[in-house]
Amino acid sequence: MNHSEPSPNHHPAVSIRFEQGTLLVSCEAYPDLPRTFSWLRWDSRSGCYRCHAYRYYELIRHLYLGRIDYSDSAPNYNRLSLSLKSYLTPFDFQAEALNAWMRSKRGISVLPTGTGKSYLSAMIIEKIQRSTLIVAPTIDLILQWQKNLEEWFRCPIGLLGGGSSVIEDVTVSTYDSARIYAESIGNQFCLIIFDECHHLPAPAYGLMAQSYIAPYRLGLTATPSIEPSRQEMLIDLIGSICYSKDIQQLSGEFLSPYQVRTVEVELTENEREQYEYHRGVYQAFRDKVPNLFGRKNSWEKFVMYSYRSAEGRAALKSFRLQKQISMSAQNKMTELSRILIRHRDARILIFTNDNKTAYFISSLFLLPLITHETKTKERKDILERFRSGEWPFLVNSRVLNEGVDVPEANVAIIISGTSTVREHVQRLGRILRKQKDKTAILYEIITAGTGEIYTSRRRRDHSAYEDMS
Repeated sequence: MNHSEPSPNHHPAVSIRFEQGTLLVSCEAYPDLPRTFSWLRWDSRSGCYRCHAYRYYELIRHLYLGRIDYSDSAPNYNRLSLSLKSYLTPFDFQAEALNAWMRSKRGISVLPTGTGKSYLSAMIIEKIQRSTLIVAPTIDLILQWQKNLEEWFRCPIGLLGGGSSVIEDVTVSTYDSARIYAESIGNQFCLIIFDECHHLPAPAYGLMAQSYIAPYRLGLTATPSIEPSRQEMLIDLIGSICYSKDIQQLSGEFLSPYQVRTVEVELTENEREQYEYHRGVYQAFRDKVPNLFGRKNSWEKFVMYSYRSAEGRAALKSFRLQKQISMSAQNKMTELSRILIRHRDARILIFTNDNKTAYFISSLFLLPLITHETKTKERKDILERFRSGEWPFLVNSRVLNEGVDVPEANVAIIISGTSTVREHVQRLGRILRKQKDKTAILYEIITAGTGEIYTSRRRRDHSAYEDMS
């Protein structure tokens, strides 16, 4: 059976080649193939069938098990000879996760932040010994991946993103760069690793994942999606969850033990008056359009409806103002100062939901700040100073929710955030990396008698917050 480029005198039943993120499949001698796979579509321009590149695994598996004669010129990846040169000894759960993934060489590993998902990936890369692409959502993350992999394998690691376009047998890339380069490099990797894979169901990223042939696929996340449609898409693109451990299962032995403390503060008299006024303006208008709520995309529909009238636009403005009052209340700043004094010898991350509050805290307490506007070089310098202890407190507006390795941090203070469980768990995860004699503390400061009470309850709907006080 021939599975390589056909000789001039050989005409296999099926031939496969890669073209711009797709597979071209010729199967005149095996007409049952398009009837077996409905995703094989006839392309009159090329005179053969075409499908997304990620169908490669399913297609080759069918032909191999069915003993169908085929030729395959699609792969353009290499066999490697890598050896992990690390002093690290895998934890038991990392070995379990490796073995679970190796059974099918596809699937998602769900592990909390700080439990060595990148080292698990390195173990898998060493096992597979084929060209590998690691995809992560941010520049910070890919630089972190590159640094770790260069240290562990002592070989050049390619980089796509942040102005770099260097491709090696092991390459790290942002999601955006992997999308941009997919049509040209989609056949150059046998293993693809999606870090923070809960981002993948976004339409553009999903199409990116479909454009790579990589038969072996690993997804990494601390917060898997619970939406059925997103779960189905992840299973299709990567595989199902093959291994899972939550924060409570690993706390103490593999993660730092932790406490969660919720502090309620009152609005000042003036803040309460302003809050109730703007809340009333918003609710009065909202009550006129109750049919929009409780439906899919109801908020988006409400915003579109509101912009049609001056009254609606005023209601949206009042909604933002009452939310801002609750997020940056005066007594929150007083409580924040108490916590900073109480933990003056700790390494503290302060989280806000918006840049305005972050800048306010930074200027009020004269603290370093990172937002999405912070330039890469400045961001790197700030994080290095934070890790060294030169700057022990650091304010950020959501940008450190995921993907930044800050093992020195042991206290997190949430000034404001969304109601999503994922964000809250990610913020907790930033302070859980194991260190000797470390106990992590997560503070959540919320304003009493506002929508933040509901927001807090929603985002704590996770096993990590059970029996926490």
